[in-house]
Amino acid sequence: MYRNVSLFCIIVFMAFLSGCTLVRQPTPPNKLGEDIEGHPSVIPGDTGVNARSNASAALLVIACERLDHNKPDDAIDLLERAIALDPKEGRIYYHLARSWIMKGNAGQASEFNSLAEIYLGYDPEWHKKISEQKNDIYQIE
Repeated sequence: MYRNVSLFCIIVFMAFLSGCTLVRQPTPPNKLGEDIEGHPSVIPGDTGVNARSNASAALLVIACERLDHNKPDDAIDLLERAIALDPKEGRIYYHLARSWIMKGNAGQASEFNSLAEIYLGYDPEWHKKISEQKNDIYQIE
């Protein structure tokens, strides 16, 4: 009998607890995101901010500084990281070719010069720079 009473108490207690659980109502569609709109880490969707392109551009600037200080190995490391972030940025390939010219490797320089031409050849200013770079590559071959 004692066992039946304790079993009954446990069942009643469990039923009581199951009635106390919180049921979270889904957020209405017109309220989604309102609680985080003003949070500083949220970037609005229409700003055009592309974090990968920005990071790639920052690496490109640092790499150009390294090239200006005659440190092509450091520049190559940075430029390879920049390509991983933004592989369609032709300026990176141009400066990689520049790095390999500084190292005297015409083969690598020629490959990157060709990629720069693919991505930047439509721009007359860059087309001229790429052509001049191509002449520099022929001189070290």
